[in-house]
Amino acid sequence: MIKITVPATSANLGIGYDTLGMAVSLYSHFTFDRADELTITGCPEEFQNEDNLVYVSFVDALAAWGVEPFPVSIDIATDVPVARGLGSSSTCVVAGIMAAAALTGHTVGREELVAIATSVEGHPDNVAPALLGGAVCSFTPEGELPRCLRYDVSDKLQFITVIPPYEVHTSEARKVVPREIPLSTAVWQMGRVAGLTRGLETGDADLIAAANDDRLQEPYRRKLIPDYDAIRETCLTGGAKTMWISGSGSTLMAVTDDTIVAKFLQVRLHEQFPACATHILSCDTAGAQIEYL
Repeated sequence: MIKITVPATSANLGIGYDTLGMAVSLYSHFTFDRADELTITGCPEEFQNEDNLVYVSFVDALAAWGVEPFPVSIDIATDVPVARGLGSSSTCVVAGIMAAAALTGHTVGREELVAIATSVEGHPDNVAPALLGGAVCSFTPEGELPRCLRYDVSDKLQFITVIPPYEVHTSEARKVVPREIPLSTAVWQMGRVAGLTRGLETGDADLIAAANDDRLQEPYRRKLIPDYDAIRETCLTGGAKTMWISGSGSTLMAVTDDTIVAKFLQVRLHEQFPACATHILSCDTAGAQIEYL
C-alpha cells in the first residue's frame, strides 16, 4: 500500500498566463493498493468508477510503459476544492501517474513524470509545480518535452487565499480571454514575468506588486467572479501588497510579507465574506511525495 501526497497549485500567478505556477501548502492525499476489483472511496459516487481522473491517469501511465492495467483500491482525502483554480485535477493526475510507477516498480524521473502528466492534463502549468514544488515556469519547445524552470520562493511570503463558494470552470474561463493581443500587450507582460519571478525568489513583495499588472486574462476573467472587486479592495486596504486570480478562479490569492498582516486580513475576510473559505498558505517546496505504508 502506498500513500501519495500532492500539493495544490496556483497557476498563472497573475502575470504568467499559462506559463507560471506555484505549489502551495494545501494538500490532497491518495492511498493506493492492488485489489481484486477497482474500488474508489473518498469522492462523490458518480466518480467512483473507471472514469475517475486518478484512475484514468493511472491507466494512461501504465500504457505509456507498455503495462496492462490492473485493479486497485483508491482512497482520496483532499483539502483542495474542485473547480476553484487550485489545481485539483492536477493533484489527481500526478497521484495516478506516481502510483502506476510505484505499484509496478517502474523507475521514473520527475522530467518523465511531468511529460506524462502534461499529456494527460494538456498543459504543464499546474502539474509541474505539483511535482517539483516551488514556483515553476514551463514551456514546451516544438516537438520536445516540456521544459520546467524551477524557482525557490522566499519563506517570507505568505499567500492569503480566498475560496468563494462557487465554481469557475477552466473551459468557461478560457472563452473570455482574447485569442489575439497587440504587440504592446505582449511587451507589457514579458518584463513583468521576469519581475514577478525575481520578487518571489527574493521575497520582495513590493516588486511582486509592481510586476503583477496583468493585461492578458485577469481583466476578462474577473467578470466571472462576482466577489472579485470587493475582495480585492478588502485585501489591498487590509495590507496585502497585491492579489491575483488563482488559475481560472474562483479562488483569489493575496500576497504579503508580514505575518501579522496576514492574520488580521484573514479575520477581516472571514467577517466580510463568511461564505468564503480563507487560508494563509506558504509555498510548498517539496512537491508530490510518496510513502509506503
